[in-house]
Amino acid sequence: MRQSFCLCYHFPFAPGTWMIEEILLNSRERALRLGESISFSVLGDYIALTKPRLLFIVLMSTLIGYLLPVGSTINFTLFQLIFGTALTGAGAHVLNQWQERFHDARMKRTKHRPLPSGRLEAEEALVFGVILSLLGISFLWITVNFVTALLGVMTLGSYIFVYTPLKRISWINTWVGAVTGALPPLMGWAAQQGQLDLTCLPIFLLLYFWQLPHFFAIAWMYRDDYRLGGFKMLSLDDQEGSRTALQMLINGLFLLISSLSFYFVEQGGLIFSAFAIVGGIGFLTPIIRFMKERSVDRARLVFLVSIVYLPVICTVMVIDRMFII
Repeated sequence: MRQSFCLCYHFPFAPGTWMIEEILLNSRERALRLGESISFSVLGDYIALTKPRLLFIVLMSTLIGYLLPVGSTINFTLFQLIFGTALTGAGAHVLNQWQERFHDARMKRTKHRPLPSGRLEAEEALVFGVILSLLGISFLWITVNFVTALLGVMTLGSYIFVYTPLKRISWINTWVGAVTGALPPLMGWAAQQGQLDLTCLPIFLLLYFWQLPHFFAIAWMYRDDYRLGGFKMLSLDDQEGSRTALQMLINGLFLLISSLSFYFVEQGGLIFSAFAIVGGIGFLTPIIRFMKERSVDRARLVFLVSIVYLPVICTVMVIDRMFII
């Protein structure tokens, strides 16, 4: 066992820190005792720090932003954009896990992640995250353009220095985090156009309003876990779920409206618009069911529909934009 594991965890003025440190040590000892039956791959742990599934959504939305502008072309810049964004996004996710390692140790859903479980050390994650972030931003600046790199800095900075700390202060963090999550398609747009204009607003709004019902559903399903972790979520102050359900409905309606706005900026034709209506109603249906019966199962259905909705509507959008309009 490496003896440096807890050197960076001694914050004498942080209440309860010694308790979390003990949890981390005990978790690591249990992991070592289970070593004969469970094989933890160091490479796999480093990959897990980057949150691959979330990173996939980031890259998909960046790709959509690149393909949407009128007159867009596919060239080598696209691959440079994806590579640089992947590095930046991965770095942001690693730093986020480094920041939240104590809180993750308290939560059933996250206590087995590489840092709270003790399989990786905090110093290793910090260095890994910083290197990925710096490489990503530098690569975007050198190979794509300044505007794209600047948007990358804004995305990284708002995620690490605004959204993540705000999660422990106020439940408004969900709305702030949605802004951060809606910036990657603008990076794609800037990589294609070299600048931003008002016609990039529909894709920004689509990503923004999609995230809110998605994360409200997660916060409702795991509200007890978030309470243990010390995070501030709307669902924690909404025992009956009425406010959560209302926010899901409002933002689901705005999602439908924003999806129809693509038609008016010539980024979507009648086929996409028809699908947007059907998809929007399909998304609203489980939300309405959650309003009638505010249960974990109904919230999970909203979550599942949300993770199907986004890739499907983006795929239809690209097909409609590139081959039909």
